[in-house]
Amino acid sequence: MRPDLTDPEQYAAYRAELRRVAPGWRLIGFVLVAASAALLLASEPDDPMRRYGWIGLAAGWAVLIGVVLYRTRYHRARMAEPEGR
Repeated sequence: MRPDLTDPEQYAAYRAELRRVAPGWRLIGFVLVAASAALLLASEPDDPMRRYGWIGLAAGWAVLIGVVLYRTRYHRARMAEPEGR
């Protein structure tokens, strides 16, 4: 049943439900982005390790974008359900 988003109680419960969608993947993406950014900031401009920093940064953002798309698909599927009144 689709939640009634005009009801504050159901809205809060639905937001909590959305936060439970792919929490592990969100954490992996965040850690990849943070670690890669730290590597880029800590390395010298001509350091060959910077390549891994850029690769990690791109991979982390790809994971985070994938999570956003997955969560959007989940939300659309939930809103396509019949109303629960």
